[in-house]
Amino acid sequence: MLRILLVDDEKYTIEGLISMLDWERFEGELAGTASSGEDALKLLESIHPDVIISDIKMGGMNGIELARQVHEKQEQIQMILLTAHGEFEYARQAIRYGVIDYILKPITRDKLEQLNCLLEQKAQQLLLRQKSYQTVWDDSLKERLLNALKTGNRDTLDEFFQSRLYHELMNGDDCDPVGIQLLNYLYLYLSDINLNQDAISYSRNQTMENFLEMTDRKEKMDYIITRYYDLLTGVTQQKNAHTDAIAAYALRYIEEHFADPEFNLSALSYAMHVSLSHLSTVFKQATGVNLSAYVTELRMEQAKKLLSDMHFQISEVSTRSGYSDAKYFAKLFKKKTGSTPSEYRNLIIQGGIHGN
Repeated sequence: MLRILLVDDEKYTIEGLISMLDWERFEGELAGTASSGEDALKLLESIHPDVIISDIKMGGMNGIELARQVHEKQEQIQMILLTAHGEFEYARQAIRYGVIDYILKPITRDKLEQLNCLLEQKAQQLLLRQKSYQTVWDDSLKERLLNALKTGNRDTLDEFFQSRLYHELMNGDDCDPVGIQLLNYLYLYLSDINLNQDAISYSRNQTMENFLEMTDRKEKMDYIITRYYDLLTGVTQQKNAHTDAIAAYALRYIEEHFADPEFNLSALSYAMHVSLSHLSTVFKQATGVNLSAYVTELRMEQAKKLLSDMHFQISEVSTRSGYSDAKYFAKLFKKKTGSTPSEYRNLIIQGGIHGN
């Protein structure tokens, strides 16, 4: 049974929906009504709706804000917004809050049929969720797929799409609800990385339409797989470009500033407007070298060159190599080379080491 909460500050709209909706068709029941977003939120814990149908424009809390708070409190609840033409673009932004569709007012016979069809689809999804298809709505699967996209892990996708589970899910009595949910995970990921929400909404609508228009089950399965791998490829390419660009900038900046005693990794991350932890991770991915170790190695090589020039005092070598504390420099130099700066210079003088 699909439990529906109706929310509108106009009583006649709620009464109209109650009388016009084909409750038997989608095996629905009226969980409750509310005249404001605030009242709707108070009802959530007691009536446990599966779907909320809400006007977008109400006194006090509007439909968008209601969708946001419902998404935070009970993410599994899906919402349908009733909206006027002038509010439509605004309403489309709510995709990130679990809004699954928008019905333009006034509600004509065609739009009522659209709403009934949508609720019938939601009822089918609920039935599958409560029976053998619950796996696809489980957080564990969602997190696996989202994490695979975030990390660019192709192996996880290979494992899922080649699994018996995927084929069983898509070969049930009606694969559409399952497929739509799997496709929704793609757009949940895109919303999470803060891409243009209008573009996401348009792409989502096109993707869902394409999927639902397909009649061949294998074609539907292949379509989902293609969408996932296309996105994964794009994410990987974007991450690689991002990684390479950051590493290249860091290398140039370090080369120009490593000999300055005021230079440190915090100054580098500040100059690049990225966190030090992210910078360190990206640098290691791109170069295979630890960021701190790379700077230290450059400074040690600089010190060796300067020590071969007898005009520089040890303290000057320390400063020109990026160390304001000569004692710390001497200690670190010995740790890295096995000799103190003075011993290293004497070895150069004696011919035991060729100056750089």
